[in-house]
Amino acid sequence: MNRKKLVTFIRYLSLFIVLVSSLNTTENILYPVITIIILFLIIINNQVRFFSLSNNSRLVLISYFLEFALIFILYNCTKTFNSVYFVPLILDISFFINKKYKYILLFFIIVSSFIISLDKNLYLALESSSILLIISILSIYIESENISKLYNQNLYDKLRISKDKLKKSNSDLEIYASSIEELAILKERNRISREIHDSVGHSLSTTIIQLSAIEKFLTDKPEVSDLVHELREFVNESFQDVRRAISELKPIEYENYQNLFKIKELIKSFIKLTNINVRLTISKNTWNLSRAQSIALYRLIQESLSNASRHGKASKIKIFITFNPSNLIVTISDNGIGCENIKKGNGINSISERIYELNGKVEFDNHNDGFTIRASFPKFLGGDFFE
Repeated sequence: MNRKKLVTFIRYLSLFIVLVSSLNTTENILYPVITIIILFLIIINNQVRFFSLSNNSRLVLISYFLEFALIFILYNCTKTFNSVYFVPLILDISFFINKKYKYILLFFIIVSSFIISLDKNLYLALESSSILLIISILSIYIESENISKLYNQNLYDKLRISKDKLKKSNSDLEIYASSIEELAILKERNRISREIHDSVGHSLSTTIIQLSAIEKFLTDKPEVSDLVHELREFVNESFQDVRRAISELKPIEYENYQNLFKIKELIKSFIKLTNINVRLTISKNTWNLSRAQSIALYRLIQESLSNASRHGKASKIKIFITFNPSNLIVTISDNGIGCENIKKGNGINSISERIYELNGKVEFDNHNDGFTIRASFPKFLGGDFFE
């Protein structure tokens, strides 16, 4: 049984005991009318306070004093008193009043119970006040335990959310590191293959040409000419081996990344100029971009970086480029101030037009902790590659 059900059960049980105790007297001739009216007022006040006034501390305090006055009037009408009369008040004070007034009100109720019961005898006064004191202590203890439980649950929820965010950040970092590593490897392999081609390849090619020329001048010396011919054939075979090595070393995927390197250089320059942290993440399954696609993607990122710096006052920007089998998706988000109304100027209009020309779509999302642009366009149009 949760706290609310338990409090509700004790409340109705105490109200039932109050009703039975009050109806169990015949001392006052006005009892049938006044007592029933007062009982109904107590119950109505109690229910209204519990279900409608719990968020308004001022009205709750007025309701407490009104119920106390009604209990005192009921006692004067029936000439009977039961400590259970104050149980609903004690429950509400324990669970809905802050510490500033809680102990003062509970002390006031216990003292009032002692004074009212003292008209009968001292033993009854001590008994009723002791019972109310015990109920007050138990109620305060239950409420403190509940607050502690809620606090621990809230702390657990925050830790769980932080853990999920940490996992996502770690996953994003792994993807980012993987994409950067792959880009670096492809770039380095392409550089090495180009250096081999420009140095060793050209040297061997020049050597073959020169040996062919020497071979022609040595037609009158067949022995030397044969040696030069064999040497030329050997160098030619070596040249073919170098060409095969260059072909294997040069990554095929590099062509797909050439346009992305321009974006990487754009981001590097942007970071140097603005000192804003920009993280670029590119999926592995890339495909070659057409000229129109490359320009649209480059301008989209360029304009987004500029807006995040000038208008958004962002300190962090995340760019995700995802190559799917049928389309490309770009998500650019920052932690800037965002904007209440998105006003499409020349830059944003130009971006939208370029994406729409590729049969794509652009979405702008403004939120409390930044601004996000999502754009996508298909890889193919009507079965033909964009050119």
